[in-house]
Amino acid sequence: MTDDHLFTREEVMTGLPAKRASTLLFLIESRTAHLVARSRQAMELFLTEGAAEERDLAFLEAFALGRDPPLRPTIQDLERYAPQWAPLVPDNPRVQAALAHLMGQKYSFTYQAVPGIRAALGLDEAAVQQAYRRLYREPLETIFAPRPTPVERLRWAWAALAGWLESLPPFWTTFALTLTETVGAGILALPIALASVGPLAGVVLLVVLGLVNVLTIASMAEAVARSGTIRYGKAFIGRAVANYLGGAGSLILSLGLATSCFVVLQVYYVGLSTTLADATPVPAEVWTALLFLVGLYFLRRESLNATVASALLVGMVNIGLILALSLLAFSHLRLENLLYVNVPLIGGRPFEPSILQMIFGVVLSAYFGHLSLSNCAKVVLRRDPSARSLIWGSMAGTTTAMILYCIWVLAVNGAVAPQALAGQSGTALVPLAAQVGPVVRVLGSVYVVLGMGMGSIHRSLGLSNLVRERLPAHPRPIVMLPRRRGRLLFHQRGKPDDGPRIGLIYLGLEACPEHSRRKGQPRFRLDVQLAGDTRRVEAATAGRWEATELFDRLGLGGQGIRLALEVLDASPESVRLRVDSPMSLTYEGEWDATGLRMADALALPHSLREIINWIMRRGEASLAEVVAHLGQDEAVARTMLEGLMEQGFVQEVEGRFRVHLAVRRGRRLPEEIWQALGDQRRTTKDEGRPSFILRLWSLVGQRGRSFLTISPVVMVFLLVEWLLFTDVESFAGPISFIGVIVVSLLGGVFPVLLLASSRRKGEFVPGIVYRFLGHPLLITSIYFVFLASIFLHGLVIWQGPVERAGAVFVGVLMLGVTIVMVRRGAFAPRLVVELRVGAGLAPALGNRKSHPCTPLAQQAVFAIIASGQPATAGVRLGYPEGEQRYHAATGEMPAPSSLRYAIFQLPARLAQELKVWAHKVTPEGDSEGLPALLKVHCGDESTQHDLQLAGGQVLLPLTGEACRLEIALPEASAA
Repeated sequence: MTDDHLFTREEVMTGLPAKRASTLLFLIESRTAHLVARSRQAMELFLTEGAAEERDLAFLEAFALGRDPPLRPTIQDLERYAPQWAPLVPDNPRVQAALAHLMGQKYSFTYQAVPGIRAALGLDEAAVQQAYRRLYREPLETIFAPRPTPVERLRWAWAALAGWLESLPPFWTTFALTLTETVGAGILALPIALASVGPLAGVVLLVVLGLVNVLTIASMAEAVARSGTIRYGKAFIGRAVANYLGGAGSLILSLGLATSCFVVLQVYYVGLSTTLADATPVPAEVWTALLFLVGLYFLRRESLNATVASALLVGMVNIGLILALSLLAFSHLRLENLLYVNVPLIGGRPFEPSILQMIFGVVLSAYFGHLSLSNCAKVVLRRDPSARSLIWGSMAGTTTAMILYCIWVLAVNGAVAPQALAGQSGTALVPLAAQVGPVVRVLGSVYVVLGMGMGSIHRSLGLSNLVRERLPAHPRPIVMLPRRRGRLLFHQRGKPDDGPRIGLIYLGLEACPEHSRRKGQPRFRLDVQLAGDTRRVEAATAGRWEATELFDRLGLGGQGIRLALEVLDASPESVRLRVDSPMSLTYEGEWDATGLRMADALALPHSLREIINWIMRRGEASLAEVVAHLGQDEAVARTMLEGLMEQGFVQEVEGRFRVHLAVRRGRRLPEEIWQALGDQRRTTKDEGRPSFILRLWSLVGQRGRSFLTISPVVMVFLLVEWLLFTDVESFAGPISFIGVIVVSLLGGVFPVLLLASSRRKGEFVPGIVYRFLGHPLLITSIYFVFLASIFLHGLVIWQGPVERAGAVFVGVLMLGVTIVMVRRGAFAPRLVVELRVGAGLAPALGNRKSHPCTPLAQQAVFAIIASGQPATAGVRLGYPEGEQRYHAATGEMPAPSSLRYAIFQLPARLAQELKVWAHKVTPEGDSEGLPALLKVHCGDESTQHDLQLAGGQVLLPLTGEACRLEIALPEASAA
């Protein structure tokens, strides 16, 4: 028997490789769909952490139920992510051939279009081609289409263009994303806002405020680059703000984003509808309704499916349209319009607050692209960890936007009389079209559809996500949990770093000594951590298990914690269960591990594969029979069988061994049945609701929750329709309000506060640091300039009572929040001790030609940072062969897979708080906590923490005494 002959000819002819290939294709599509979804999340401007967790649970639940993933990958997606799913494919020519056959039946592709898939499946190898001919009596080339259809050519052309755009150098990626995210609908309000003072004075104001925003966006870029949450997390700016500025800063961010989404969505509805109404005979009210319906469609999908490539392409088209419209406007330039000046207090002119009502807010809104840095940082920092490209690219993008704004204002204000612009209720395109001609209506319509249309969808999704984040969520997902290879993590919703953390691990089926032939009950382990105390409890259950009583015994009864599990089916290697808990739920580990069992079996060494094959033929075998078959002594046979049992391939029943591979994917049912089952799951009566609110919430149901999430969008739509019917709509006015109230905080005050805090608390030190940005004088000046702008509008410039009261309230609130931040230690120095393990991808070596990429040897580093700067300390690394000692701020750790412990001796008075971060970076760039135990000894106090349960991060106060950190890792924890 050779390595290739795991199954007999008869088994092959009955289609066993095809069954295994079907399971593998399901796994490949699921992994690819998950990767595609994660890449699209990087471009969602207002995606919240709760919404991202729900999407991850949707993928996990689809996998557990054997359903198609929420997102269906295309053949272009499979080709793009071939290096990521290639390790799923075993080195078995028959299975590779069967998998190629299934792909050829499901997808259409040519030979030249799929080099990645060919490499992943080994389709150019003679062994796979021969196996295909033996299985299907035809050459392997028949799976390839002779030529693509015109539609397929367009798809492959877009895939090639997207690949080129997404592979731009990191500087140009940052530059392009910053520029395209900054230049938006606000540019159409600039000529209206600056018409009262004239284009030349407007250009001066644009340059001054533009330079200020160059400083603030550089501050934001450095703060983001210092954040480990952004670099290795899921790129949520809210978590980074909470890490630096605390809960008060996170609350201001949430309120600011919600206000911005609500008002800007109103602006987009007004701007698009009035512009298209001017270009077509369709009334503005109808265009608003159509845009609202389009938004509802994407709200139901819960995603715009935007990628880096699509964002860049749409942004560049919009910038091209602006430049084309500017050229058309310059052709109608009038000198009297260009030289018009009406600046208060200059040339003897009196101070008129009405002239300044819209100027500052609109200009500030036009430069607001700061929060987009958290999106592109996830992409850029992986390719340039030094953050040079992120900082320089963002500054260059903002500078280019400033130049573009100056050109636009000179062109439009020079062509259109200030009186025609100043009273405009819509966009500046309407008076420009009246002056230049219908070509402006055509180009302007394209711009508002691409810019405001997509922007309205982003804001609608943002409003929906922000509302969903605050609703009492109570999902009941069905998940598949592999034995010891994954865990469910629970924490109180909205408090990821506070309160108790709970981990659930499946331990397998326990033995049933009284009924040896009966399958044992599934056994679980609960790890509960609270305030430095970790407790572990094991329990077995076969039905529904309420853990409330257990939490009461552990002292968590007053924490509002509730968790119930319902076991649906269980096997020695996995369990499928329904989780019922109001807590936030995430999964950490190999989410597709149970489905990989067959692929793992096919990749086993020949001797172990032969044992599986032999036992599978017999049905079962005793240890003595295995010894006789192998011709080895009993100890060797027992070791081999125990290894197979540990991996879940074999189980022992009554002293006899049986093969037990992974459960195959269930048959697909109609979507209507799944929806009915989903509704039934969510309307099942809940037991033990801890509060009246949650009991009332259970009566609302999933449909009621869906309606509440879209209710703000409905309110905006109704408000805009009323404004249009009563002819009191305004495009530039709300932009000015948002610019003063929200952008002054999020784009002016927040960046400098984040920079000041990150230079004391950051986990990383960028490769480039402009020290003058963090100078107290500059930070204080920028802070008070933006704060003074808020108070100036509330007390002097604005005349409406609502606007004035809002500005004064926000100014006082920001002052109070800043004081709270200082008192709660937002700017206190922090000591960060990081232990990071990461794996990359490299071209395959040796005989693994079927896989284009194989994992590199694990690389690991330790780093010590105090107050944002490297700090040296004594480090001891323990290995089975001995101990290595260092006295450094950072260093590489050899052989991380055999590392047993790391001890850090930290000097006294380095900082006021300590953060320990032990994590593994996945090939996708995400951070997962290492299965490590942390012991902290500071003076006479000692605490112990389960780092994996805490997501790899623990934050502790320091008393100024010297501390000793011990990070103990189990064997092969980094692998």
